[in-house]
Amino acid sequence: MAQYHLYSADISPFAQRVVLQLDHKGIAFTHEHPPGGFGSAEYGLINPIQKLPVLRVDGVNLPESEVICEYLEQVHPEPALFPEDPMARAKVRLIARIIDLYIMNPMMPLFKNLSRATRDQAVVDHALASIKAGLGHLNHWIEPGRHATGGQTTLADFAAAPVLRYAFQYPPVFGFKDPFADLPNVAAYYAACRENANVDGALSRIEAGWDAMRQAAR
Repeated sequence: MAQYHLYSADISPFAQRVVLQLDHKGIAFTHEHPPGGFGSAEYGLINPIQKLPVLRVDGVNLPESEVICEYLEQVHPEPALFPEDPMARAKVRLIARIIDLYIMNPMMPLFKNLSRATRDQAVVDHALASIKAGLGHLNHWIEPGRHATGGQTTLADFAAAPVLRYAFQYPPVFGFKDPFADLPNVAAYYAACRENANVDGALSRIEAGWDAMRQAAR
C-alpha cells in the first residue's frame, strides 16, 4: 500500500480539492505545511514551482492538484469520481477548467490588493470583471443542486466548492456585492455544498485557516 503525505495548507482551495478526494475515497494520509514556508529553499527542494499542494507518494513528490487528483483516481478508482460516459467525463473536466482558469486565476490579484493603502484599483477592477464573467460561464454549465454535473459526486465538485467559497467571500470586500446574484445555478449549487458535511468541512477549514492567519498578523 502506497504511503501518502500531503504538503498543504487549510487556506488553499487546491489543497482542499485533494483532501476532499482522499477523504471521499477513505485513503489514509498524513499532511503538513510547506517546510520552511512558501518560497523557502527547503520547500523548493520538494516543489520548485513553490505552489500547493504536493502529494508525496512513496518518496516521489507530485505537484499540481489536477494531476494529483487524476493520479489518485487511476490508482484508487472506487468510489469513482469520473463518470464512465465520455461526454459526462468531459463535462467534469470542463467545470474544473472553468473554475481554475476563469474564476480562481483572476481572483489571485485581489489577495495582493487587500490593503486600501496600496491597492491598485485598475488591477482590482479588471479582476472583478473577469471573475464576474467566469462565474457567468460556470452558471451556464453547472447544475443547480448537490452535484456539479451528472447527478453524482465527481472531481468537478471538489474543484468547484472550495473556489466558490473564495468567490463568495472576497469580491464583496472590493465592492462586488452578492457575486452569485442573477446566477441561479451557481447560487443553488453553493447552498447545497454548505449542506454537505464533507464538502462543508473543507470550506470550514478554509475559513478557519484565514481566521488563524488574521489572528497571527495582529
